[in-house]
Amino acid sequence: MKWMAIMFAALVLVTLAMAEGEIWEEDDHEVLIRSERGAKKRDPCRYVKGTWSDCDPKTNMRSRILTLKKGDQNTCEQTKTIQKKCKKACRYEKGSWSECSSQNQMTRSDSLKANSDPSCEQSRQITKKCKNKGAK
Repeated sequence: MKWMAIMFAALVLVTLAMAEGEIWEEDDHEVLIRSERGAKKRDPCRYVKGTWSDCDPKTNMRSRILTLKKGDQNTCEQTKTIQKKCKKACRYEKGSWSECSSQNQMTRSDSLKANSDPSCEQSRQITKKCKNKGAK
């Protein structure tokens, strides 16, 4: 059953890639965007990557502007903007697990480490089911 889900996901990704008609290649310094084979014959467009913007707390997204470095001025976009989700650097000091409650759960309180993102919650509560030690 898992392989069917994996195959379906792969099919969706291939379909989306074909619909776009562009192939992206990225390294540390630039992004290459070219048309896939069989699409209109165009020269590849090479872009210089700008720096990532600060995270927008409302959308939890950050963006980067790509500026055309090499390619046909008539067919390549002069600039492109790409976006991705922000990752919060929330690091916690793990507390000790409580004893099992009557609901067969135990909890732990973790506190935020000093070098974490200041927008993170100062503490978090983790709850999980207890393992039955004597069960056979």
